[in-house]
Amino acid sequence: MVSPSIAARRPLSKKRAWEWWWLIWVAAGLCVFLCGAALGVASGGGTPGGPWFGDLFSPPFGGKERVTILLVGVDKSTGRGLADTLIVGVISPSLGEMTAVSIPRDSRVEVPGLGVRRINAAHSYGGLPLTIQTVELLLGLPIDYHVEVSVPGIVKLVDAIGGVDIDVDRRMLYHDRSQNLSIDLQPGRQHLNGEQAMGYVRFRHDKVGDIGRMERQRNFLRAVARELLSPENVGQLRKLAEVFLDTVNTDLTVKDILALKRIIEDSGPEAIRSATLPGEPKTIHGQSMIELDPVQVQETVDRVLLGQGLYVTVLNGTDVPGLAERLASKLEEYGCDIVTIGNSSERINSTLVIDHRGQARRAQRVADWLGGGVISVAPDGNNPADVTVVVGRDLAGAGR
Repeated sequence: MVSPSIAARRPLSKKRAWEWWWLIWVAAGLCVFLCGAALGVASGGGTPGGPWFGDLFSPPFGGKERVTILLVGVDKSTGRGLADTLIVGVISPSLGEMTAVSIPRDSRVEVPGLGVRRINAAHSYGGLPLTIQTVELLLGLPIDYHVEVSVPGIVKLVDAIGGVDIDVDRRMLYHDRSQNLSIDLQPGRQHLNGEQAMGYVRFRHDKVGDIGRMERQRNFLRAVARELLSPENVGQLRKLAEVFLDTVNTDLTVKDILALKRIIEDSGPEAIRSATLPGEPKTIHGQSMIELDPVQVQETVDRVLLGQGLYVTVLNGTDVPGLAERLASKLEEYGCDIVTIGNSSERINSTLVIDHRGQARRAQRVADWLGGGVISVAPDGNNPADVTVVVGRDLAGAGR
């Protein structure tokens, strides 16, 4: 693997997004439901049928080229029904691509009819409809579909799959009667039931706060995905499907679910381009909030969700001074946005054009513009660049 020695120009900040694991988990759960429905669970144990199976004969997502899905994780522990997790995913079925942007739960936004509030409060005041309206107003995008998951529902699912194996990174001891939350975990690898797993995920009382919490959520969801796909759980689809019916609220059809599953499988979860809306933590009227910059919000929507532009990193893999800069200028003439220009730590003969979105078509376009290059695919949804070019000696005379 070629690693860069950075000499950056106009870098785009690299977002470390964890939340799209929620979407993958929900897709897996939905597929469990599909299998259970095929066994008659959805129809109460009778003959499979109804609108779900009628949808099998219609195109996914109504035949649209691009659709938007809102994923909402709801925390009802305080009785308020706050939206603890908000993720917007954009699916392009014909291209086989998926992107996701998470919205910080404390984002300070305009909530229709209520004024300026934290975005997670929209759900407690107006449920899913008001949450959808608020997200649409913030991002300027229509929401076509929704997936709503509750924390108690996830506890039920974890218990249904027999618990999860987690490596607890620290001593976790915290009790809050108002949230009906009791966490008492020792460090080390162990098997957790639903309540213990939720305590692990929700613990945030250490020096790193939400950062550590996000890391633990990512570990937890990986563990859930492993258990869902284990042979032991494949044998109890009826039970898991029944739990799913009480866990997830969605208007996705079977055909939509299968298309989503296929996109994830074909491209790989690492290829999903993802980001978190950038913002600045502030205390406003005694409340901790995230102040979002409208310009940065729009840039994130355009770059990540809508995939506008082609973002390229160019690294010099030769001893020819200025070669990366010359080729970057050439790519800019074709409309590319240059993320970084730098030097590779290795010297190579043949130019490498690496696609980070799980498919080679973007890399092929860049190679055509450059006049050559060996195409490869290295999925990396966290990489701000769609394509990385490591210029070799074969293009040493290009760009003059």
